[in-house]
Amino acid sequence: MYLSWFYFSFFLLILFNIHLCSSSICTEYYSSQASSQQCECEDVSSNDQPSISLKCISLTKSPHFPSNLQYQTIEIESCLEDFNFATIPFNDLTLNTLRIRHCNLQNLNDQSFLNIKHFEKFSLENSTIKSLTTSNENFQDIFSANSFQTLKSLTLKNVHYHQVHKHDKKLNFELLLQQLPYLYRLELINIHLDNYRYHEIQSIGQNLTYLSLMNTHQTSLVPIEYLTVLQRLLLRHLPEIFQSQPLISSLGKLKHLKYILFEHNQLKTIEHLQSNTIDDIDLSSNLIESIDEYTFEHVPKLRQLTLSNNPLNSIDKNAFCGIEHLQRLSIHIKHSSISPLDNCLLINYPQLQISQDSQTKLQCDCQLKTIFHIKRQQTNQSINRIFKLNQGCLLRNESLPAIQLYELDNYFNCSSIHSCNRLCQDRKIKVLKTEIPSSFNVQVNPKDTSLSMSLYSFFSYLHLLLLLCFLYL
Repeated sequence: MYLSWFYFSFFLLILFNIHLCSSSICTEYYSSQASSQQCECEDVSSNDQPSISLKCISLTKSPHFPSNLQYQTIEIESCLEDFNFATIPFNDLTLNTLRIRHCNLQNLNDQSFLNIKHFEKFSLENSTIKSLTTSNENFQDIFSANSFQTLKSLTLKNVHYHQVHKHDKKLNFELLLQQLPYLYRLELINIHLDNYRYHEIQSIGQNLTYLSLMNTHQTSLVPIEYLTVLQRLLLRHLPEIFQSQPLISSLGKLKHLKYILFEHNQLKTIEHLQSNTIDDIDLSSNLIESIDEYTFEHVPKLRQLTLSNNPLNSIDKNAFCGIEHLQRLSIHIKHSSISPLDNCLLINYPQLQISQDSQTKLQCDCQLKTIFHIKRQQTNQSINRIFKLNQGCLLRNESLPAIQLYELDNYFNCSSIHSCNRLCQDRKIKVLKTEIPSSFNVQVNPKDTSLSMSLYSFFSYLHLLLLLCFLYL
């Protein structure tokens, strides 16, 4: 009886699977056309509604997408022939995500993305616009279509143009945020942005939480406080932005900002940074040589700090004073084999995860000697895990080979005072240098000088005559 029921259930399961296969949208619409359209089809469900995802590779012609279907994703990649928008292939579709990569786009116009329903994500990467027939002959015109009113994520990466006028290749950042009012993620890489400011703009980017700009060529950025809900800010290869406006000091006005990444921006310092919300900072590949004491005291929630590929020479023992829970520090550097860390950090931050090159060695000094003796005596005091008893250290500014830690007594005659005890208790007095501006240089007229000397000589001679008369009398 049990076996009969088992076979019967198994038979019903087979029938159910056959029914599913027969009702598959991919099977119905794309099984016979897959070879001609070169699109891979996958049945998916979105909000309990049957839909499909298409991945079309090496297209030789623009495919036809039935408008009665629901599309979760359409990916078009590596077109063998120009992708022609004259056939308006995406109009009136129900489509969530569209990605176009490695294609030449022909006849792109104002109607190319019209009436797309539930359109939320658009990505255009490594592609060339060969012909553009929009109203203003500018690529930005396409984002005025009604379909983009619901867009939430936009990625434009390495988009090239076959246009005559250089200004036609540029996008305006503020206008783009106006065209896409519900955008929460924007990523622009190697896209030209202009510097035009719309002064009448009152509110833009009210939903933007993620902004990534890389090599976008503009020299200024919209005042960052306009982007009130921004959580992640990534700026790469944009040094002029930091030189033209007080961007770093303005970050404290963003009450939701968690992460900043400022790579390749020629930054020499990170002064004036204040934020009660930022917990992750990446300053890789800049020109930072030192991290002074209390640098991050106004970023109390900082958990991760990345300083890799900077010409770092020193990180003060009080550099992280004021931070509540610093967890990770990355300092991969190539210019020196000596770690920039003050050795007191090893004993004052024993739980800190420090990431640096395996060939980098600690600096030989009295602090390291003290730490070595503490570790060797197996006291209860914790030492950071990057410290090893059998490792060597290097003397700064000397070309001597590595010194083993047990040899430090031969090189340093240190006092018994533990110099790492007063963590975050003292501040160094900074000497402010005041330079006289060149505009205050006084230009002296040679004639005035000559006259002054003549008058001086005359009154001196007169004074001498009076003195002689007085003596004579």
